[in-house]
Amino acid sequence: MSMGDFGPASALVHRLVDRAETLTLEESADLFRARSARTLISGSDAERRALGRAERAARITGRSAGYHEAREAAAAAFRRARSGSIGPWLTVSGAVANAAGALVVEDALEAKPFDLLFGPWQQALGRLVPTGPGSAFAEPAKDPHRRSATVLLK
Repeated sequence: MSMGDFGPASALVHRLVDRAETLTLEESADLFRARSARTLISGSDAERRALGRAERAARITGRSAGYHEAREAAAAAFRRARSGSIGPWLTVSGAVANAAGALVVEDALEAKPFDLLFGPWQQALGRLVPTGPGSAFAEPAKDPHRRSATVLLK
């Protein structure tokens, strides 16, 4: 599947989608537990509000199409990884989609909704510090109330 440009975090979205397609059963279960714990702690309304803020940020930044494409591509990649296996994959697929969408608007989204949407992925699968020339994520966020996506994928 050919994916488009997702804004400043495009390379990270592509990495997340690639990684979603290789999630093991154990990693999928970890992601399920991480998202379930966030839902129990914050409530499902908090996630809905965070999704609304992310969608609004996507519209404002002109990345609405990329936001939805990233969410769909990530969820589809995960479904391919778990094809034929039985499990709570709708919940996990939602967590994968949330993480991809949050990355698309990371530079325009407040810290709390970003953490609600991306946090389960980060908690379950760890971090990666992107390297290389031109990496916009190599420097810490300037706003103390925002969290940078500097550390992301495994």
